[in-house]
Formats: sequence, C-alpha cells, structure tokens
Amino acid sequence: AKGGRGSGKSHFFAELVVERCLLEPGLRVVCIREVQKTLAQSSKALIEAKIIKLGVGHMFDVQRDQIITPGDGVITFQGMQSHNAESIKSLEGFKIAWIDEAQTLSERSLSLLRPTIRAEKSEIWASWNPTRRHDAIDKFFLGYDEETSTYRGKPEGAQYVIANWRDNPWWTDTLEAERKLELERYPERYEHTYEGDYARAFE
Repeated sequence: AKGGRGSGKSHFFAELVVERCLLEPGLRVVCIREVQKTLAQSSKALIEAKIIKLGVGHMFDVQRDQIITPGDGVITFQGMQSHNAESIKSLEGFKIAWIDEAQTLSERSLSLLRPTIRAEKSEIWASWNPTRRHDAIDKFFLGYDEETSTYRGKPEGAQYVIANWRDNPWWTDTLEAERKLELERYPERYEHTYEGDYARAFE
C-alpha cells in the first residue's frame, strides 16, 4: 500500500496484524523497518493501541521487546540494517513480514528478506510514501527498469494499492486543517506529503 500522509496505511496494517493473530493461533509476525535502533522507532506502540481498541488485551502478552499472541505465536520488531545473510535466518518460519516506511528499505535488505519469508502461504506487506522511483520497494512492486525508463508491472500474485487521504473514512477536521496548511505554506512538497507523489525537494 503506497500513498501520502493521512491515508491510514499504517493503522490498517497494524490492525490487520492483530486480527490475523486472533484468526491463526501460533502465527509468527515480524514488523520491519530499515533502521530500528530502539523500539520507539518500531510499529509496536501502534499495534499495542490496536490490541486495546479491539478489546483483546487479555489474549496478548505485551512484553518489552515483543508481543506474545494466542497459541504461543509472536509479534517481533526488527531493523533490517542490522541483519546479514546469516542472522536473517532467524526469521525463517515467520509467516508475515510487515515493512512500514518501506521507502527507506535498501535493495540489500529486500534481497535478504524475500527468500527468508518463505513458509507456505507466507506474505510480505509493505506500506510506504514514495520518495524516488528508484527506491527498492517501488522498483520491486512497479517493475521499474532504469535502463529503459519503463514499468514492467507488479509481480505475479502481488496486490498493489494506492491510498491517500481521500480514502480515509476517519479523516477529521483537524487533519483537514493541517493538510490545507501544508498546501498553503509548502506547496512544493505538498504533492509528495499528501498525494503520494515522488519527492521533489529535500530538507
């Protein structure tokens, strides 16, 4: 799922993690960022909030660095930058890998992760606001060929969704005021921030 700020991508996937853990006891899920030096940089707080919102806190054991799920499954949080070809093997047997802020994922990390998440019916989820068409995750899902500047299309079996603020049924007046302020004060970066376009200016 690719798009700009306020589309609800991260909230969607965080809630889906909780739902899948309830439906499939023993499920093993890894939540990934390219760089994660602390758990504050992870999706853990958002998933904890979804557990509370859904009223299923009694079914989960929230620990300092992981969440134990029904059926002795687990949700764990890892940074890909700290992995190598040997350490990535620790993720074998995980059925779902969710990459949030996937625009920062490197080619190296994606090439390590893809063959590791290979349990039967396993899935890799990615949510991101694109920065450049050359980002590894964009190139993978769109099949962008730098030599010919053409797109080959998404891989077979992949689901690809563009989601922006207009698609968020929980959009609020406060979020709308912030969006309009961004458009008024920073029009050069608005298309990237809210409409999911590639970034044109960097700060």
